[in-house]
Amino acid sequence: MAGAAAALTVAAALVLPGAEASGDTTIVVHGSTLPTGGRSQLNLVGCSSVFGRSAEAVAPMIGIAPDGPGGPDGKRSLAFDLAGGNAVGPVSYVDHLGAVTDAGVSIYAPNGTTGVAYVGYQAPEDAGTTLMWIGRADLSAGAGMWTSVDVRGLGYVWTQYDMSTHTQVASVGASGVPAFVQAMGGDGAGFYAIGFGCDGNPFNTDGWRIGTSDGTTTYDFEGFTTKVTGGRDQTIAPGETVKLEAHVTSGDGAALGATRIVLEQRTDDGWAAVQDRTGPDATVAVHPARDTTYRWKVYSTAMVEGDESAPFTVTVAAPDDPTAPPSSDPTTPPADQPSDQPTEEPAAPASSEAPADPAPATESTPPVDTPTVDATPETVQQQAEPPADAPADEQAATPADAAEAPTG
Repeated sequence: MAGAAAALTVAAALVLPGAEASGDTTIVVHGSTLPTGGRSQLNLVGCSSVFGRSAEAVAPMIGIAPDGPGGPDGKRSLAFDLAGGNAVGPVSYVDHLGAVTDAGVSIYAPNGTTGVAYVGYQAPEDAGTTLMWIGRADLSAGAGMWTSVDVRGLGYVWTQYDMSTHTQVASVGASGVPAFVQAMGGDGAGFYAIGFGCDGNPFNTDGWRIGTSDGTTTYDFEGFTTKVTGGRDQTIAPGETVKLEAHVTSGDGAALGATRIVLEQRTDDGWAAVQDRTGPDATVAVHPARDTTYRWKVYSTAMVEGDESAPFTVTVAAPDDPTAPPSSDPTTPPADQPSDQPTEEPAAPASSEAPADPAPATESTPPVDTPTVDATPETVQQQAEPPADAPADEQAATPADAAEAPTG
């Protein structure tokens, strides 16, 4: 969690993280790790004071976003369940605090939750030093609904800190950001930090926003991407068994763990499941009765985005036919007989008994066109099957850690 602490230290020296591209843009974050070098990062702060947080391991979770007006545009959202006393959310750095046009998040808490906002500002007279003013304001979100929070217009109680030691240097009463910036000599670099979970109630968050004169950047949290590979076109003999293999990786570098992989086959009505396995590696043995096209598929869950492989076909070779007639081409006589000799009649069968009629079809179920599957196919790295899409209160933990709060 040292990243955010270092970032705020250099913010006091007016060297801020790089900006995103100009113009309004939405950045899709797969998981909880925001882009390196962006203005916004995940941050943990104390609720009573910015540096007064308690030791806590923050576990970001990805889950299905609760329904409701004002909710995020995407399917998923980021979720937290803190112990209480700390707050978690974005910290966003800006070059000119007075030019910020939006600084907010969307919050959903089943039982409501409380939070805190901090705004950092370095006055022109403090440029080149480790002194920074930090204002504090309380936040809250109602129960069972999405709330859009914009913290620019709040009244903040201001304290000046030496960012190298976290010691308080001075303090003033409550003031809004524009009035305080003007009173302190004009615009300067700074940050907005927004966090919820002070009361220990769980919450979902999405739609993190930071806007400047260059445009507004919105962060949309979604599931980890997946990539499933495996399968190739091949030909087998009639009755032969073939093992089909698949492998799943994350496009985000995340450890996917137990991932459900399904082998599907193409039918007249679309795609139908043959077998499913728990990945990231899977093997299914099949012995199709006829040519069959397959694909591997990963279905979306609360934590991951789905994917499917390219279709591939297992072709069943036709057996040699020993009763196939010779060529009927009259220009190609047999090699051991002149072409002007008459052809002898074939010998009569040894038995005068007529051949038996073909056996009539029984009334049992006819053979299906779909291939049969080995009852005990080999499976690589079997694991417990993950849950299906989780409701809002059943989130999937991500491997990412929250960025550390400013420590100077």
